[in-house]
Amino acid sequence: MPFRNAFTALVLALLLSRPSSAMTEAERRQYLEKLQQILPDVPSFREWLQTSGELPPDFDALPRVNGLPDPLHFLDGRPVRTPEEWRARRAEIQQLYEKYDLGTFPPTPKLDRAVVLDETPGKGYLVRNLRLEFGPESKGTMRVQVMIPEGKGPFPALISPNLAGWSPSLLRRGYISAGYAGNDFMDDAAALAQLYPKYDFALLPRRAWAAGLVLDYLETLPQVDRKHIGMFGYSRDGKMAAIAAALDERIAAVIAGSTGVGGVLPWRSAGERGFGESIESTTRSFPTWFVHRLRFFAGREDRLPVDGNLLVAMVAPRAMLMEYGLNDEVSNSWGDEQSYYSALKVYKLLGHPDRLSILRVPGFHGANDQEACLDWLDIQFGRSTRVWTNQFLFPWDFDRWRANSKETVDLSRYPRRAASTVPASPSAWEEKAAAIRKSVEWMLGDEPPMMPPGAGRGAFGGRGGRGAPPAARGNPGQTTPDLVQWVIQRGGNSFGWLEPQKSKTASRPLSFGFGVRGDLYYPAGMPEGTKLPTVIWLHGYSYPLGYMWVYHNDLHPILALVRAGYAVLAFDQSGFGSRMSESGPFYDRYPHWSQMGRMVEDARAAVDALQKDSLVDPQRIYLFGYSMGGMVGLYTAALDSRVKGVVSICGFTPMRTDTAAKGTGGVARYAYERGLIPRLGFFVGHEPQIPYDFDDLLSTIAPRPALVVQPQLDRDATPADVRAAVEQARKVYALYGDGNRLALEEPWDYNRLPEKTQDQVVKWMESNFQ
Repeated sequence: MPFRNAFTALVLALLLSRPSSAMTEAERRQYLEKLQQILPDVPSFREWLQTSGELPPDFDALPRVNGLPDPLHFLDGRPVRTPEEWRARRAEIQQLYEKYDLGTFPPTPKLDRAVVLDETPGKGYLVRNLRLEFGPESKGTMRVQVMIPEGKGPFPALISPNLAGWSPSLLRRGYISAGYAGNDFMDDAAALAQLYPKYDFALLPRRAWAAGLVLDYLETLPQVDRKHIGMFGYSRDGKMAAIAAALDERIAAVIAGSTGVGGVLPWRSAGERGFGESIESTTRSFPTWFVHRLRFFAGREDRLPVDGNLLVAMVAPRAMLMEYGLNDEVSNSWGDEQSYYSALKVYKLLGHPDRLSILRVPGFHGANDQEACLDWLDIQFGRSTRVWTNQFLFPWDFDRWRANSKETVDLSRYPRRAASTVPASPSAWEEKAAAIRKSVEWMLGDEPPMMPPGAGRGAFGGRGGRGAPPAARGNPGQTTPDLVQWVIQRGGNSFGWLEPQKSKTASRPLSFGFGVRGDLYYPAGMPEGTKLPTVIWLHGYSYPLGYMWVYHNDLHPILALVRAGYAVLAFDQSGFGSRMSESGPFYDRYPHWSQMGRMVEDARAAVDALQKDSLVDPQRIYLFGYSMGGMVGLYTAALDSRVKGVVSICGFTPMRTDTAAKGTGGVARYAYERGLIPRLGFFVGHEPQIPYDFDDLLSTIAPRPALVVQPQLDRDATPADVRAAVEQARKVYALYGDGNRLALEEPWDYNRLPEKTQDQVVKWMESNFQ
């Protein structure tokens, strides 16, 4: 896509610039002490720290890249223009991966012997079980099972980290199945750590390295087509398969199934802010998968020199299929697509863009279409003349939108703006606030008309004229049970839907707005006629699960709020969870609107519905938003006075100072990376001319109570700028006689919502949401 290259050229030098300051050893030691205080204890990590004496890296000396690291630029910012330069960049990426993620590898050993244990003929195939012997004094062993179809070869082969692999499908389609003991249930690679004590390759990289031994054996078989050997793995085995393909260029194609983070899905695109698996949760739950050093980067993903898109790029120009489920809680459709777009640049440079593909199937983690994967493999191996089509959910491109919408902005009409001056009285401020709201409404775009409930009856009421028909709703392609019920039924620590509060919480569906369906949660057993203060929960960048989360051991915010006595309305925001299908065609349908505008419309429609609900106190409706939801909450509260208070956690950083030089990704994130507010894209490079900022939004909320939670290590924000915005807005609150109704909390933490922070927020709400 043309814009992606242009945007990279615009900001890369700034994003990759190395700061002149550096962390001292004392600062790194202090950082580690604080990190250990906020993160759950991992005994193996603690022991490694004690034995190694290692400190966190000098984060200030590492380039800050909040978006994906560019595969076509070296770590020092030099561009890659030729295939020869790519080989050098690829070697650099591998070195960085070995240091920060995988560990170091021993030299490839000679395969000493392949001991056939038994052979069993089947109907049209042969099963051979064998033991590979290798390494120092041939002490290394690896169990392998090969299934060879009858007939004249050579046959393509597919390696799997379990013995049986996909053998039933493979044999029917003329492939050799080659499985080896490289998984959780049969892991001969576990002994490699003792066999090669001078090398620190972690568990999944060890299994990936062991695939090379299977390749060595397959190359000795006359039945094998050595140019067409592929590899498959799913989930943690998918991570391993992607690593194996990156390491061993004899693997001609790899099917990386739902790898999640640590595989093809970038850490930067998931994590706590994406309500998914993160560096912290992975290195805590599975501390042997990657090197211990990776845990230092919990919350500091923007300083990690490698990420999943670079792993994909390392496979180029060989073929890769990235497979995942639509609502795959381990994966992330948006993040996987971003990884694809980034690595595609390398595939194009090497002349084979058609070798990188995606396959999205309906369902959660575990959704897998073997036959479709083999269809793709047939295409890549020249066994089929079909053309593979990638079905993207998020094909956003700013340049295409600008061309199609014909939108332009005359920047001369928008002078550079400093901090807003505060009028002398509330009435004078209200006049200024009205102008701010008009600027906000312009930025959010042209909201299309929406028929209110009951409209359109006129003279034709009754059965033949029931008013506005229900709004059309995109088909999420999800299987039964639905997304929310699937999470609730699974419950458990990973989803935060915990007892005893789970059993103390009731819910019922609530529809509102233009085809939005939500769930209203409330304390079970409420007496008839009870009117509850009600919170609208606005989630963050949770693509697979919408308003739910995963890999979070803390109590879900919905249950925490119900426990505190609130009713809570939750719904998937446009483009997320059950509504992901709304994202792709959005700007073809509404070229002059914005997705953020749609989210604000939904939130305001939720207020409409709640004011009429028998369970809700219409004078006590509040917003509680995290990450993107925190931003939605501020926009909604600024435009709708019926919102009586708002909590915004990791919700913003001031736009006029959010330039590429800050390392956050700048305001370009909302117009170029994601199509949240396209008109902001015209101000990239001209940020001081943006007609309003978040201090203005906070000020327009005055005098209603508002809490801003801004962690000091939030990679999406500049905390000092957030603090300045709050201080500026407090001047407006002071006009109403209570500057304390706007509060700011700045925990030493990163962009996440741990239970400690959540409890503090709820406590603040109890004192301020009256």
